[in-house]
Amino acid sequence: MKKRNAFTLIELLAVIVILAVILVIAIPRILDVIETSKKDSFKNAAQLIADTAEKKKVSDKLLGKDEEITCKDVAKINDEDYASCKITFDSDGIAKVSIVGKGKFKRLKVIDGTKENAEVKEITKPTYGMKAVEYITNLLEYDGEGLKIDNTPDQNIRYYGSDPNNYVRFNNELWRIIGVFGNNVKLIRSEKLGNLSWDSSESSVNDGWGVNEWSQADLKNYLNTMYYGGTSVTCYNGQNNQTTACPTGTIDETSKGLIDYHTWNTGAIEYETTTDTLAFYQAERGTVNGKICSSGTGCNDTVTRTTTWTGYIGLPYPTDYAYASGENICETNMVKQDSSNAYICKNNNWMFKNIWYWTLSPSASSGISRFVWLVHSDGDVRYSNAANGGAVFPAIYLKSNILIESGKGTSSDPYILKAGS
Repeated sequence: MKKRNAFTLIELLAVIVILAVILVIAIPRILDVIETSKKDSFKNAAQLIADTAEKKKVSDKLLGKDEEITCKDVAKINDEDYASCKITFDSDGIAKVSIVGKGKFKRLKVIDGTKENAEVKEITKPTYGMKAVEYITNLLEYDGEGLKIDNTPDQNIRYYGSDPNNYVRFNNELWRIIGVFGNNVKLIRSEKLGNLSWDSSESSVNDGWGVNEWSQADLKNYLNTMYYGGTSVTCYNGQNNQTTACPTGTIDETSKGLIDYHTWNTGAIEYETTTDTLAFYQAERGTVNGKICSSGTGCNDTVTRTTTWTGYIGLPYPTDYAYASGENICETNMVKQDSSNAYICKNNNWMFKNIWYWTLSPSASSGISRFVWLVHSDGDVRYSNAANGGAVFPAIYLKSNILIESGKGTSSDPYILKAGS
């Protein structure tokens, strides 16, 4: 009788089929176990942060401290796993943690979780027809690509990197989304309108170099009258009221209906602040105006200064440029240079233009009341005389009810906006 040395083909096929059936049954269960474990870990992290935050709050009170408690103060937060984390306290001192995951916790979030209970929710892809603020916020949580929360107390959502998908069709041309600021989305025109003075003046006023007060600036008048679709104005491009032809483009009626009548901050910033991006951001929204001098031919204007202005069309802030860079150092030092003295913040930055352009912010300079901040063609953030001719990239805030109707945010398929109810 012959010995059997191998399985038959039919037997091997039977074994393979059995193994396949086992895998089909087992793999989903294994994946479920992994997903449940991931959610439990995320939940536990939120509860631990809340518990530790409450203990720190009590400890601070005993020590007479009154300072903000952040997630990084009470836990080892890995930036690769958490897109954002915020702690608030209710009137009873109960800590509530809102945390959005990324990396291994991608598409998970907890809203107002406490040490007793933290419900983990899955983040779904944003859908068309959502308000623009909600769409971008949801996109940050769902995907996060090209979006970040800045390090300011306002925790603005910003697009960053060399070419994020932040294109939008506005005024029948390409604009780009700077980010989400409170209840508004902020846009900037993709291409410059032209080169104009921020302001100019006759030779007897500030030596003819203009006045650094936005509410009366020549560029403000052009953008919010002629460019906005109103009456013609005089445009300037040089010292001593040197005139130039105004750009001919205007905002169409449909787009005008999307623009928020917004209160812009016009605080003046001292030169030394450029080495501290966060301090610069706060100064942009501060109470120092552009005339801290009191005498001299460069400071003889009699214009009343303000630190806020309400209108339709403004300019980007210097920090909008800094936070648009993909270089982390720019969140703390917006004029950092490398070993070859090149400015780092121009790297991986969609708002770097290779030309110098105006920003909204005046400079607080002793003895001079005509300097305005700009982004230079070498990537530096510096100030210059208001009458110099710089590139103009208008910026606007959308109304809070504006919807994203379609598009992918690319230059070939930009987002399409629609007025909401």
